[in-house]
Amino acid sequence: MSESRLFRRTFDALPEIFGFTETFFARQGVDREILITVDFVVEELFTNMVKYGAAADPGSEVRIEIEAVEGGVEVLLADSGVEPFDVTGVPDADTGAPIEERRPGGLGLHLIRRLVDSWDYEYVVERRESRIRFKKTLAGKAAQDGP
Repeated sequence: MSESRLFRRTFDALPEIFGFTETFFARQGVDREILITVDFVVEELFTNMVKYGAAADPGSEVRIEIEAVEGGVEVLLADSGVEPFDVTGVPDADTGAPIEERRPGGLGLHLIRRLVDSWDYEYVVERRESRIRFKKTLAGKAAQDGP
């Protein structure tokens, strides 16, 4: 069973998003042990969409869909009216470099790679829609080497 909602393209929507995930987990009986990870990943992806999708169509919203799967959830974030940008192809942050030599940004995506079972990206040209889907389960091995 899945549920879907539209959220305004603003950081102020985050409390609504967390309420949506919380309610979904309770209604579907999904183990809350993974809720904090799911919320972190959704927050990181959503805030990136807000920050970097500035050229999005005015009034556009981000659709978030959650589906209960065995042992966890699969989540889709769909951002319409934007140019393609495959977040799954962004290189890992260089966490071994001295702090003064590191470039800002990319750490959130670096962490996502290690927290989810899998993730993928799709771009639907007709709708100018970026779609990021990830799966998180209790039993799943975190993806260490990207998609």
